[in-house]
Amino acid sequence: MEGIKHSGVYFFRGDYDHILQGAALEYVPRGLYVWSYQFPLFDFLGPNLSYSKRLAENSFIEKGAMSENEIVDFVMSAPEVCAEFKGEAALSLQDFVRVLEVGRTRSSHAKLIQAAALILLGQESAAAALLQELPPFLHPKDVPHCNKLAEALKSGEGLAEDILQQTRKKNLIALGLA
Repeated sequence: MEGIKHSGVYFFRGDYDHILQGAALEYVPRGLYVWSYQFPLFDFLGPNLSYSKRLAENSFIEKGAMSENEIVDFVMSAPEVCAEFKGEAALSLQDFVRVLEVGRTRSSHAKLIQAAALILLGQESAAAALLQELPPFLHPKDVPHCNKLAEALKSGEGLAEDILQQTRKKNLIALGLA
């Protein structure tokens, strides 16, 4: 397929802006799982599968069952993976927020990332409201990020967006894309 990039176990559209989308391979001792992959580059956790889902059918490939070429052919022909690569444009930030709003990913961390996406979309008041209600539900490692974004929004001057752009840059470096 044309326009595909990869970093380690992640294969994604090359026309990304804020969201990587494509396929991911998760190696385990008995083989590998195949995921339809989405990752917001402004996620504080770094590259992860939180916004992804395993293929509906045949998501597991047993070790030694296929050659590397057969695995690539299988992954790239899976309907869910093809759906991530098709389309004229990559998943927009607005569309990603819609996915989070309908609750496919219900974690409190996903709500934090939803607030971050709202900041990038210029919807600061909606982001501030979401950030205000989140701390009691967040994992302790997410609380500092939530508080930092909330404080940056209060001070204005684009500081919250700068924090998210720094996180994006850090993730691009981690993926070998910067």
